[in-house]
Amino acid sequence: MSIEPKKQGTAQRQREKGEPLESNRPLPWFLVMSLGALAMWGAFYIASTPSGDDSAYGDQRTVASLRPAVVLAGAAPAVDGKQLFGAKCAACHQGSGLGVAGVFPPVAASEWVLGDEKILANILLHGINGEMVVKGNTYKGAMPAWNALSDDEIAAVLTYIRSDWGNAAPPIKPETIKSQRELTKARTEPYPGGAAIKSDS
Repeated sequence: MSIEPKKQGTAQRQREKGEPLESNRPLPWFLVMSLGALAMWGAFYIASTPSGDDSAYGDQRTVASLRPAVVLAGAAPAVDGKQLFGAKCAACHQGSGLGVAGVFPPVAASEWVLGDEKILANILLHGINGEMVVKGNTYKGAMPAWNALSDDEIAAVLTYIRSDWGNAAPPIKPETIKSQRELTKARTEPYPGGAAIKSDS
């Protein structure tokens, strides 16, 4: 009786490597710790985030402010100055009203915003292309004219910026914008700076 095949089979099995086991290559300890830390942070964040109240990180609109305004039949809808500011002005002056240091002047606590309403109206009607001092800082840039907006729209934007971010100046009426538009209709170019605006108002 020959035992050669048995020996041959044993030799082949000895040459083969064993099946890999998970215990031979466990997950690195730092990966396990990182996953655990992320899970703990996620649980803490969910538990500590207020629910049902205004978010401190959002735009802080309420449910009432999101409801469409009720417009009576035949009445013109009210102009939303805040919405117009967000669409036309916030890219430069920022939603916070603080502007961008050295580039775009602030409208929050600005003497131009809180001052003479005729000067403020002229800024929006004709724009600025020159030097302007705001809150002690000099800005050299260009602001486009927004005279394509209606009197109601300009008045709404100016009223909004005069009443937000701690500003507390009286509202501006559309009649003021209409009057300034008529008085300065000969101007076809932006004001060359703050001094020119004051002298023309």
